[in-house]
Amino acid sequence: EHLESLLPKFLEKCHNDAKSLVLILDHKKKHKLSAKDAKVVVDKLLPPYVALASISTGDDNVDAEMRVYCAYSLPAVVLLLGNEGWENSLKDCFLALITGHDGSSKVEDATPVPLPVKRCLASSFHTVCHVLGPQQLKASAEEKNTKRDLLSIFENNFLRDADDTVRLNIIRNLPSFMSLLSFSKRSKYLPILYEIITGDSMLASKRKNALNPMILNWRQRDMIAQIIPNLIILYKPSQVRQYIWPIVKVLMSDSVNLVRENVEWSIPIILRCYETKKCRYDNDDMAAASKFSAEACNEVFIFLKATLLDSKAPTNPTPGFVKVKSTGSFSKRQSYCRVLTAVALILRLNDKEKRRQRKREPKDNLDFPPHAFYNLTSEEYRHVFHVLQELLLPSAIVMKDDRVTNVRLTLAKCLRVMPQEIRDEGEVSVILSTLEDEIQTWEGGGGQYIDGSVPDPPSSPKKQSKKKSSSKSPNNSPDKGSPLKGADDTEAAIERGKLRAEEDEKRLKQRNSADGDETTSMASI
Repeated sequence: EHLESLLPKFLEKCHNDAKSLVLILDHKKKHKLSAKDAKVVVDKLLPPYVALASISTGDDNVDAEMRVYCAYSLPAVVLLLGNEGWENSLKDCFLALITGHDGSSKVEDATPVPLPVKRCLASSFHTVCHVLGPQQLKASAEEKNTKRDLLSIFENNFLRDADDTVRLNIIRNLPSFMSLLSFSKRSKYLPILYEIITGDSMLASKRKNALNPMILNWRQRDMIAQIIPNLIILYKPSQVRQYIWPIVKVLMSDSVNLVRENVEWSIPIILRCYETKKCRYDNDDMAAASKFSAEACNEVFIFLKATLLDSKAPTNPTPGFVKVKSTGSFSKRQSYCRVLTAVALILRLNDKEKRRQRKREPKDNLDFPPHAFYNLTSEEYRHVFHVLQELLLPSAIVMKDDRVTNVRLTLAKCLRVMPQEIRDEGEVSVILSTLEDEIQTWEGGGGQYIDGSVPDPPSSPKKQSKKKSSSKSPNNSPDKGSPLKGADDTEAAIERGKLRAEEDEKRLKQRNSADGDETTSMASI
C-alpha cells in the first residue's frame, strides 16, 4: 500500500475512470431497459430533447443555454437508448450540436456553436464512443466526404479547435478513445496526433501576457504529460521512439516545474516498451531487436544525463558505478533522482511476490483496461532492472556528496525505493545508510523524516520543562525516541558553551595575573 501511494494521482484517476466506464456498461448490459419504458421515452421525451440541439427562439442566449443542457445530458441519453436510439435520432442531435447544422441545410447556413457546448461534448466524447462501441466508429464513404463521421469530428472539431479548453478536454481522455480503435487506425492517427500536439496550438505555442509573465497554456502541456504513460502502451516500440519520445523530450525541458515532474512518470513506461521481445517484428531476428532495444535505451539515458545532469554522457557507458562530478542545476539533479524513483517503483510493484499475489487473485470476467505500472512480464522486469542498474544508477550514486541538502534527501528517498537486490547490497547499501544517518540529525530540529512524516509535537509544556531540566543533569541522558530530543540537545549545547566561556575567562585572568606578577618583579629588580 505504501508503494502504491507513491504513484501519481493522475495515473490512478485515469485508470479508475476507465474501470468505472467498464462497470457502467456492464451494469447497463445486465439491467436492460424494458420495452414499455423505452417506447414511452422514444415517443414522449426524445423528440423535444432532440429539438433542443437546433432550437431557435429568437434569443441567442436562450438558444445557447438550451443547447448546453442538451449536450450535457447526451451521454446519459445515449447510454439509455443505445445504438438503436443513436441511429434513429441521437446521431443527428450530436452532429447538430457540434457542427451547428443538421445536415439538411447548407454548411454556410450553420449557426455558430456556443463554446460551452463544444467544451461539454469534448469532455464526454470518449464516453459516447465507448457506449456505442467500435462498430459505430466505422464511417461510410458519404460520411467521410462530408466529414460527418465520428473520427472526422474528433480530429477537426475537437483536436484542431482554436479553444484551449476544448483541446484540453479531448486530450484528457485521449488514451481511452484511442483504445477503441483497431491497431491499424490507431497507427494511422499517431502521426496526426504528433503533428497537432507539436504544432503551434499546443507544445510549440509559447504565448505570454505582459501582465502575467508565466506561459498561459501550461495546463494543456501538463495534460499531455499526464496521458503519455497510457498512450505508450497502445503502440509499438518503433512508433513510441518516432512519435512519442520526441514529445517527452520537449516536456522534460518545459519551463513549468509541474509539467516536468508529471512527464517523468513516462520514462519507466518507455523503458518497459523497449524490451527486446517487444522490439522484435515479423521479419526481424533477435539480434536486430536486441540492437534496437539497446540503442533506444541508450538514447533515453544520454538525453536524461545531458538534460538533467548537464554533462556530456559517453556513447557507450561502462557498466558499474562510474564516479563523475555532480553538476548542473540542483533542481535538475533532483529530477534525475525522481526519474530513478519512478523506474524503481515499477520494479517494486511487479517483483516476484507481487506477481504471485496477482495470479492468486480471482479473475474478473470484465475486460478492464491495463494499468501502465502493473503486469510486467518477467522479461520486461529483467530488462528494466538491467537498465536501472547499469545505465541510470551510476550517475545518481555520485550525488551522495552533493553540496545541496535537498539533492541528498531526494537521493535517499530514491535509494529506499530500489529493489532489494540493489538496495541491500554493495555501495548502494553503504550510501543509503550514510544518508539516513545524516537525515536523522535533521529530525531533532523539527524537520521531516525520510518517509515524509513530521515528528510529533510535544504533548504539554510541563513535560517539556522536565525534559529540559533532565538534560542539564549529568546523570540523566535524554530519551532518543522523544520528540524533544532536539530541544534537549540545544539546551545541552548552550550549557557546554557557557562552561567553555567560563573556563576561557578563568585562563585569561590567570594569564593577566601572571603578567602583573612578572611586571612587579621586574620593577623591584
